[in-house]
Amino acid sequence: MSLAEQVYLVVGMLVEGFLVLLAVSSALERKGRAVLLSSLACVLVAAGWYGWYALLASESLWLLMLPAMVLLGGIFFFLPFGSFQALRVGSISEQVDERDVMFSREEYQPGTEHYETYYAAHPEYKAVDDRMRRLPELLEPGGRYYDKQTADPIDAVFDKIVTLATQVDGQTSLRRGELGTAEATATIKAEVLKMGADDVGIAELNPMFVYSHVGRGPEPWGRPIVNSHRFAIVFALEMDYHEVEQAPLLPITRETAKQYLRAGEISVALAKRIRECGYAARAHIAGSNYQIILPPVAHDAGLGELGRMGYLISPKYGARVRLGAVTTELPLLLDRPITFGVQDFCETCLKCAINCPSGAIPVGGRKLVRGVEKWPLNVEKCIHYWRAIGTDCGLCMKVCPFSHPSTPIHNLVRAGCRRSPLARRLSICGDDLFYGQRLRLPAGPG
Repeated sequence: MSLAEQVYLVVGMLVEGFLVLLAVSSALERKGRAVLLSSLACVLVAAGWYGWYALLASESLWLLMLPAMVLLGGIFFFLPFGSFQALRVGSISEQVDERDVMFSREEYQPGTEHYETYYAAHPEYKAVDDRMRRLPELLEPGGRYYDKQTADPIDAVFDKIVTLATQVDGQTSLRRGELGTAEATATIKAEVLKMGADDVGIAELNPMFVYSHVGRGPEPWGRPIVNSHRFAIVFALEMDYHEVEQAPLLPITRETAKQYLRAGEISVALAKRIRECGYAARAHIAGSNYQIILPPVAHDAGLGELGRMGYLISPKYGARVRLGAVTTELPLLLDRPITFGVQDFCETCLKCAINCPSGAIPVGGRKLVRGVEKWPLNVEKCIHYWRAIGTDCGLCMKVCPFSHPSTPIHNLVRAGCRRSPLARRLSICGDDLFYGQRLRLPAGPG
């Protein structure tokens, strides 16, 4: 057997192996369309590849044409050429008032002092918020996907998260431990991962990412927020792939609650440990006790990039993450923001926007929002849809190509997307082909 024949057969086996691995991976992900197409491609490629070999085995030059095309395509898929955009962050000179956040506004009930005070100052929000309040609350009867048997245990988890709100801060020990900055950073990161986090980073806390006034939680409503901590320890928790795949049904909300509880427990325990070492620290958790805006702080800590749908996109888990954070005065070494092609990818992909039932995710270009160039979401539309269906939806998280599980196939594609604009273009087309561009929404119970 000639060298040309050996090369031809080896490359053919590699191509077939890739397609078989894709079919197996798709089966484990329960993606019927991808299994069918990859299996069909496996048969067709095998027939064409070995048919070409039977026809031209004696013609070395022609025989090597297909392997050369495959190898050249592979090189360009992984070759770092061209450049891609980083998230553009300019001068941010304005804080967000938590009273203006939609999660706060939906809690203002007619006839209460908060309601009267807020809408007297912001009449532009009153009509849209009143329409939203006429819809059932999350996990309450009346939502399209409400099911009491599933909803009640989820509600219990959220109630448990709320009980952690009184533990986010506390007395700092007067006895300060002497730790070097590098040692403290390594110890903190190792501890966070040991507690169950999947990724962790350190950022210098930008004061503009601290809310200006309290809008929710046990602290007095409208009180100015004072947080002079210099550092933020931010961590990410992976959400279960198969739970996310059931979005927008109640399992997505069950997984959200589960990870918020884990994040709250980790944050509270970590902040307590830091205070015991003699340094001020505060946990920031779900259930009405955030003082900071987590996605941009997580970006600063190097945990990912902000995507079109407004979520942080993790390089390993995509949008399937929930975040937790502790701010502290403990001196730590800083991580740097990362760039791995998300801005370019999201600019072309549009899959989250196409599949957003409420139209909350824009299909157009980015705009400057408080100094950050990003895709502005219509949060009112998003929350209205949540209340109409009774879950926190999660369809944008589900369809994001970055959210595929960390299988060898998807990790290979991610490696190409980090390096090559060609890989990003081909990956978008491939994702649409194998997984479909548009999802069909399930009907409600009964």
